[in-house]
Amino acid sequence: MTHRCFQQERKTMRVLAVSLLLCVSAVFVACGSGSVVSPSTGLSGNWVLTLQRHAHPVPVVYTGFLLQSGSSVAGSVILGGGCDGVGPVVGTLDGANLSLTINEFGQDVSLTGTLPTGSPSGSTFIGGAFSSVAGGCADFVSTGTWSAVRVTPLSGTFHGTLVGVSNSTTDTFNVTGTLTQGANTASSNAMLSGSITATGAPHFCAYLSTATITGLISGTGVTLNLFDSTGNQITQIAPASVATTGTSLTCAQGATSCFTFPAISNACTGEQGTIQLSFP
Repeated sequence: MTHRCFQQERKTMRVLAVSLLLCVSAVFVACGSGSVVSPSTGLSGNWVLTLQRHAHPVPVVYTGFLLQSGSSVAGSVILGGGCDGVGPVVGTLDGANLSLTINEFGQDVSLTGTLPTGSPSGSTFIGGAFSSVAGGCADFVSTGTWSAVRVTPLSGTFHGTLVGVSNSTTDTFNVTGTLTQGANTASSNAMLSGSITATGAPHFCAYLSTATITGLISGTGVTLNLFDSTGNQITQIAPASVATTGTSLTCAQGATSCFTFPAISNACTGEQGTIQLSFP
């Protein structure tokens, strides 16, 4: 009798132990699935914010950088909707609840939203409602919805082509190179630097096979300036656009060309063209 009671007690203890283990596992799984944004990334990064006004079919787009420190968010964006300039951004993140204010020359645009769970790797999507009061350069009261996507940093090796046309002659430049995106300083843009090399004939302006790059990125908008070894600018690539995943760079949508080689030598005579780069 005593032996049977002891066996029953051991069986009960094993069941309780397994149940406790399952409960603990469930807690950890629940905590993991409830994660909104990785603490290592937060809201810091390069963003494209799109505002859709209830009373107007044309969206307003802002681009720039946000920098999160604890629950505080700060940054700057290039203003959209006909407001030429840069507006400061301040906000707070309380758990998954986000509140941002963009100042447009005295007019505050207030955005609220909730960060979703399970954001795709490399990008974070957020959105919610916004409202604005009269004032500043956009002197109207407006409400609507907004969404935003973070643009993956444009850094690393690339390969691709520049296709130029001059006097009805088409030249294809096969190129390789590197680009590095500068630090996020909560500004409306970040610096780009690197180099680009034409891997075969024709070379840039016939005499040049490698050029250094400086540039800027804000949202998906990119400007690249190419210089020869003596510091002479040989061309500017603009307007250009990068994919939000940071995997490709092309002329901006609608642009028939986005670079011109000026006549800085007899073999560099105003060739215009398009660009297609892939990372890596």
